[in-house]
This record gives sequence, C-alpha cells and structure tokens, in this order.
Amino acid sequence: MNLNRVPVRSFVGPAVVMPLLLVGGCSDLLSPDEPGNLVPRTVDEDPALPALSLNGSLFHLEAVGQPGAPVIVFLHGGPGGDYRSLQRLLEGHGGEPLTDSHRVILWDQRSSGLSRRHDANEITIELYVQDLFELTNHFSPSEPVVLVGHSWGGMYATEFINRHPDRVRGAVLIEPGPLTGERMAEVEDDYMTFDFGAEWLNDYAWSHLFITPDDHARWDYQYSLGYLDSQPKYHMNVDTDPYAFWRWGAAAGRYVEEDGLDENGNYAWDFTDNLSAYPGNVLFIASGWNEVIGEAFQRDQAADYPQAEVRVVPGVGHDLEWVKAGEVLDLIREYLATLEAEGGSQ
Repeated sequence: MNLNRVPVRSFVGPAVVMPLLLVGGCSDLLSPDEPGNLVPRTVDEDPALPALSLNGSLFHLEAVGQPGAPVIVFLHGGPGGDYRSLQRLLEGHGGEPLTDSHRVILWDQRSSGLSRRHDANEITIELYVQDLFELTNHFSPSEPVVLVGHSWGGMYATEFINRHPDRVRGAVLIEPGPLTGERMAEVEDDYMTFDFGAEWLNDYAWSHLFITPDDHARWDYQYSLGYLDSQPKYHMNVDTDPYAFWRWGAAAGRYVEEDGLDENGNYAWDFTDNLSAYPGNVLFIASGWNEVIGEAFQRDQAADYPQAEVRVVPGVGHDLEWVKAGEVLDLIREYLATLEAEGGSQ
C-alpha cells in the first residue's frame, strides 16, 4: 500500500456541507475537539446508535423487515459514505416495501459513516471482504443473501462475489465504479473536475488554514466539502435534491483506494478474475445522465459476469438511488421476483 499518495477521487460523494461552528458571535465558537461539533458522533461516541460488533470493529447498523425472511444487504457508496442515501429504497413508492418480504440490513462500512474509525493498517480490501463475510454469516448463516450496492458498494459486492460466490443468491449493482484498475485508469481524468474559484474549495482552504486535520473528525469534515460539485459529469441534481448523509469517512476513502494500488502507484485491483464461478444473474442499473460510468460503461462491466442484464433509469445522474428511488426500486422488485421464479423462496 502506497501511503504517500493521497487520492482525490471517490466513487460517490456527499452534497451537504456541515455548517461552520459559529453560534452567534466569535465568543461562541465551538471547539472542534469536542465530539459532535464538527461531524456527528460515531457508535463509539454515542451508545444510543444501533450497532453491531464483528471482525474487530463496531458498525453502525440496522436490521429491518421480517425476521427469518430472505436477507438483503445494502452496500453504500464511497469508500467512506453511509447508508442514509439508501433509505429511500425502503419506502414503498406505490408498491410493496422490501421490508414486507425481506430482512434488510443497512450498515455503515468499516471506518465509514457513523461506524468506528480505524487507522490505515485496519482499512484494507481484505478486511472489508471479511467484514461482509461475517455479517452475512451473522444474519443468514445457512442461506446465501442478496446484495444491493451503489457505486463503490457495487464494486464491493462484486469483490465479495468474486471471493465467496456461494454466499450470494443475487446482486443488484447500481452504477458501480470500475471493477478493475485498468478501467479506473481509463476514466480517472473525468472523475473529478476542480474549479479553483468554487465556493466549496474556498471552504476547504479555510478549514485547512484554521483546523489541522489531526483526527478523524477534522479530516471527515474537510473531506465532506463539496464532492458532488467537483463531479459535474456525474450528477445533475446536486442543488434540487442533494444527497442526505450523516458523516463521510475520509480514512476509508483514502486507504481503501491505496490498498488497490501497486508499488508504482498504479491502479491494480481486479474484482472480476473469479466471476466465472458465479452462476447467478446480476442486475446492473445505470443512470441516463452520467457521462463517466453511465450506460455504456456499465454494459462493458456487465460482460465480466457470466449472466447479467443492464437497465437504465433516464433523466438522472449517479445519485439515481436517491433522486429516482421509486424507479430504482421497481427494477429491484422485478429482479427479486425473477430470483423467486428461478429458485423459489429461501
């Protein structure tokens, strides 16, 4: 892992900037050292948050829906995001909610969202795979699960299928990022476009001048400033319907990517080299607007699986699971019905 390189790309980013910590005048400036002032507290700092301990970490997690029903595990974007932007997929949107027929697991991944923070040596792709393996065994020890992953979450799901094809009954990949380092190298120049006069960059510069990033809270705050505004080829609804999120995990965003680099700093991951062992059909959902990893890119990636189909949600960018959750949910329900028809209930 090359710790000297600080990546500036992430596969999905937040849209909401935490307010500056002024309450009235300068005399009321809150201390950034106090938990909860810069960013929300993690499960280590707030025992009221729902949490699960496994694989040497503590995860912000909720299990909702029918106990004993087939399990769906949601995988948020990032690395470093949280599951808040996936919550709209739990609403009915005119049909049966997923929780009526399934047990749905929503969780913030390692060092992400409101889960426990870790240092670099405890943020690796291998540990992420172990986390998901233990989580699936905890909630569905005797039956495979369905994975629903957005952006980085779709990459994560693919690497898990690549390693543990027998633990996955089906997968919905909502516009996943590059499944190989080679594909990442092809599109990296379009991942982020910086406008050095942009307001969010001025906010970022302010935080660097006055708040040294010497702990996770400060780094997370800085990392959250304006990522959607820096990805104009990805998103189209930043101002009209911005992502909801709790907290961005900066360390996860940095060190998961660095774990996928070779000794020369080149993108080297390959989450596809064992996908031939997976017999199931996989659903890819692409947005109609994303110019970087939209429909054409996803059709290319779908070919990595023995069986896969690609569906498109028009009129939206990479935030399709939030902005057009109802249309995405309709496609998920159709896919789940196909699984039931092919294999019956668990």
